[in-house]
Amino acid sequence: MVSFNQKNNTQKILIVDDQPENIHILMEILGKFYKIIAATNGQKAIELAQKHPQPDLILLDVMMPDIDGYEVCQQLKKNFRTKDIPIIFVTALGEIDDEMKGLEIGAVDYLIKPINPYIVQARVKNHLTIRTLYRKLQRANSILEEKVKERTAQLEKMIMVDSLTGLPSKVALVEEIKSIMGTNSLFALIQLDFSRFSLINSSLGHEIGDRFLQTIALHIQKCLREKDFIARMGADNFYLLLRERENKEEIIKFAESILNSFRNSFKVNEYEIFVNCNLGIVFSDKNYKQELELLRDVDTALHKAKQKGQNKYYIFDNSIREIAQKRLQLELDLRKAIKEEQFTVFYQPIIDLLKEKTYGFEALIRWQHPTKGMISPFEFIPCLEESGLITTVGLWVFEKACQQQVIWQENFSHPLYISINLSPYQFSHHSLLRDIDDIIEKTGINPECIKIEITESALIENIEKAIHILNDFKARKIQISLDDFGTGYSSLSYLHTIPVDYLKIDRSFIRNSNNNQKNADLVEIIILLAHKLKMKVIAEGCETKEDLEKLKNLNCEYSQGYFFSKPIPAQETIPFLTKTYRTLESYNSI
Repeated sequence: MVSFNQKNNTQKILIVDDQPENIHILMEILGKFYKIIAATNGQKAIELAQKHPQPDLILLDVMMPDIDGYEVCQQLKKNFRTKDIPIIFVTALGEIDDEMKGLEIGAVDYLIKPINPYIVQARVKNHLTIRTLYRKLQRANSILEEKVKERTAQLEKMIMVDSLTGLPSKVALVEEIKSIMGTNSLFALIQLDFSRFSLINSSLGHEIGDRFLQTIALHIQKCLREKDFIARMGADNFYLLLRERENKEEIIKFAESILNSFRNSFKVNEYEIFVNCNLGIVFSDKNYKQELELLRDVDTALHKAKQKGQNKYYIFDNSIREIAQKRLQLELDLRKAIKEEQFTVFYQPIIDLLKEKTYGFEALIRWQHPTKGMISPFEFIPCLEESGLITTVGLWVFEKACQQQVIWQENFSHPLYISINLSPYQFSHHSLLRDIDDIIEKTGINPECIKIEITESALIENIEKAIHILNDFKARKIQISLDDFGTGYSSLSYLHTIPVDYLKIDRSFIRNSNNNQKNADLVEIIILLAHKLKMKVIAEGCETKEDLEKLKNLNCEYSQGYFFSKPIPAQETIPFLTKTYRTLESYNSI
């Protein structure tokens, strides 16, 4: 074993070659910049790679007397301790098959002897930079995960729930509201709710939970005036009826004081308990004819307060009811749209930036309403998901997209791919794989031409189940794309374990990268990370020539956006392909 050390070097390189003169050459090239260790056989190399501190990079010869470089590489990649160390083959074997074999078994690069010193320095520097960025991302993600765990643990301790306070019931509250509805005085109904109150019973027992509710009731009563009224409805719901108030500002001030009072702990026996709460508020109004209308609207206001976060209040206004009515009408219209086949599928081209050709299309649903015209997917897709209709509509889109791909393939000899989105609700549906198998058989599509696009939210809820489903897709030779990467959780703890072929960078990063250096840097890091993980990258939102050049310079493989084409109906796809398949220059002329 030959070793070389230079002072103040922090990055270590292991050189493996059975010829000492070759080791000496690489030492002269790299020794000024890095800490160097060396081995003249494969077995010694494997031992050194596992020894702490481990090398940051390995330069590995192929032809060696005991075990060759390919076997060394394979053993290092199988070992948990050494699998992430980047390996560069440095060898006299210059055949393309040799290079392909080296890269397939896990090497990050392949250099052919005789070596160019400047090329070696540049390649080594690039791969060490990628490794440094990868480690920084790992550390940052680890810190973030710890903070999330800490915050989750804090909330689980603070959020307590239970029942039985002996306060007036819903019947008594309704009677109280009825008694003042005909008066001209200003009053307000407030609903107060505690987050996850049942946790007290499960952690401290029912006796402590009952006493805690009594403590809460007494605390609220001390904040009320003699004319005011308090009732409990359910384990963690309290209603406050504030009578004969001077103005709305006085009521708002009271609500803020109640919220602030719950920032302090409550003593129950030997336990110190914290809670978070939200308030819904509705003011008296001559348009209210029945007391149940106030109860309905204060419940809606409470729901809005919860959406704002912990310890928030929300004052009801009529626009909320109008929104709810519109939401109900939208769902009715969607059910009618499914029955009457008002939906259609548009296709946005995905461009291969390396081959400068159309790679395929993304299938995008569109809704042509008979009276309202084209309705944005951002408006109706959330409603489809909330109502559960997304399963029916999603399968319809899947089948239409597969049928269209078969039509393209009948007209063009080169392979064209179809990307199809799956919502989290679809992804977790029990019959998903069976339904997709039926569509593949019915349409006759080649499964290798299908790319499933899923979001991170579809994965993180149950990562083990998600990996199982993704492996089932891979078994069918369907490729997987992780959509909107960077806008969700983006955890490296699962990213390296899921069988994903493509990372899709959200359009917001591309759109803002021209005037936001942080976004531009993030796009570069995502591309480097994807390539490190053996994934390809699709960038959304390419709208200008400048966007295109940046993506090409960053070695991004694929892109889509208005620079190439907006989403187009099915009948326009074949003319589009006929005009644009030859060169990127033709896209900007359409």
